[in-house]
Amino acid sequence: MIEIGLGWASFGLVILILVVFNYIVVKYYSDKHESEKITTVISIIGLTLALLCVMIIPVDILNVSTISNSSGNVTMSQNDIDNRGQSIRIVYYVLYAAIMLCALILIPFAYFYYEEYDENVSAASRTAGACKFTAFFVAFALIILIVGAFIRPDSKPPVENENIKLWIQNEVVNQNAAESAVLFSIACLTVLGFLVWITYTAYGFSAFPIGLIKGYRRVSDDKNDISRDLHKTREKAKYFSSKYASGKKLSRSEESSLSLLKDQERALENRSYKLDQSTRGIRKVLGIFRPFSFIFGFVFLLISLLIIISIVLSVIDKISSSICGSACGFLVTYPNLKNPIDIVLVQLAPYFPLDYFILGALIFYIFFVTLSGIVKIGIRFLWVHMYDFKYRKTMPQGLLIAAMLLMLSILCLNVQILSLAPRYAMFGTQVWYNATSGDVEPCSIEAPSTACTMSQIGVLSSRIQMGTAFFGIIYYYATWVFVGTFLLGAIVALIKRRKSNIEISDSDDEEF
Repeated sequence: MIEIGLGWASFGLVILILVVFNYIVVKYYSDKHESEKITTVISIIGLTLALLCVMIIPVDILNVSTISNSSGNVTMSQNDIDNRGQSIRIVYYVLYAAIMLCALILIPFAYFYYEEYDENVSAASRTAGACKFTAFFVAFALIILIVGAFIRPDSKPPVENENIKLWIQNEVVNQNAAESAVLFSIACLTVLGFLVWITYTAYGFSAFPIGLIKGYRRVSDDKNDISRDLHKTREKAKYFSSKYASGKKLSRSEESSLSLLKDQERALENRSYKLDQSTRGIRKVLGIFRPFSFIFGFVFLLISLLIIISIVLSVIDKISSSICGSACGFLVTYPNLKNPIDIVLVQLAPYFPLDYFILGALIFYIFFVTLSGIVKIGIRFLWVHMYDFKYRKTMPQGLLIAAMLLMLSILCLNVQILSLAPRYAMFGTQVWYNATSGDVEPCSIEAPSTACTMSQIGVLSSRIQMGTAFFGIIYYYATWVFVGTFLLGAIVALIKRRKSNIEISDSDDEEF
């Protein structure tokens, strides 16, 4: 049997990998002329903390999967089971608290600290100004913590099964004020995370692979367009120049038009130069691999569809098999509809760390499609464009907001894991011996509490969805909106024209 120590060792290695990975991502998008150390460090810390919340899940699953053997017999004492579960629960709570600190205090402080920058302003004045504006976020954090501390789940939900009632009493109702406060706060941030999922992640799921499949325009087509526009611009400029050369005085509007045409001519010549450079040197070598983008795009599209199908099957299962409907946040005892991701992870769980690799690959894929959505849409508040998010051109404020968006999307993923792989995320490979039927059955909350132990991510998510049922309702319907946005984004990505090669040159240009 695999020891839990292997899981913790793997998790330690993952921490190092995530720190390096997030450092590369943050430096890749940071503006090389406007970078700030404090924004870089806080962005790396925030992204690492958020990713650790989902990367610890396989360790959590390994813990519960090693509690019983294939015959359904529990192989360790209840005290050992409780101690191991408590250790993982503490890690979750520490990560949640750290994410709240980063999202509601550190990121706002770094944002306003940079906003206060001026050559004549001292560091102390910048700190004081940043603290003044950050106080609003601190007040918001305190309010949701206080409200969460006083919210208690219903101790008598409309459930008939005695095992489920006992499980709800032991795992959902039995929580202290501090746990309630942290979970309520995380649930509030997860609602914001669903807004990120509905916009950036949903669009990235479709636009990222479809963009790879469609590829870029032919260089010759781009050159023809530039030559045509350059010819028209020069002809118009030539008219005004010849008028001036003949001794006639140009009006103010004509001088303005001539100046604008000269600027357009220089811009087009610059684009033509960049386009020529894009077919030389290392870029010419990289262009050899461009045809393979179709293959990668097709594979990524299949992965996107696989994730969407798994989510749809799970939400359908919630409405048809929930133990008490909306009253308990559409919590399901055991998934009746099997989805492909759940099946694969359950089959690989006994061969840890194979399930870690697969789930980690899915997490990184979702991270990258969200990142792609932010790059394509830009950082916006409603319809107002705030910042671009591009290679080596992202302002420190934009970098902090992007880090916040990614953190919120990962928090949402923390909940969506139960939709992607419900059985795997709740009980792993645990089975129990049903003495009544004489069969060995997969674990569910209908089983006796002494026979099955739910994962900590399952317990914490159940506490959120049953303790405050309106969160479960919001998550359920927001998931349907996410699926609808994915379909709408797919239509937009399909009808959108292929990217120009000039856009690649612009993104690689280091003079702007």
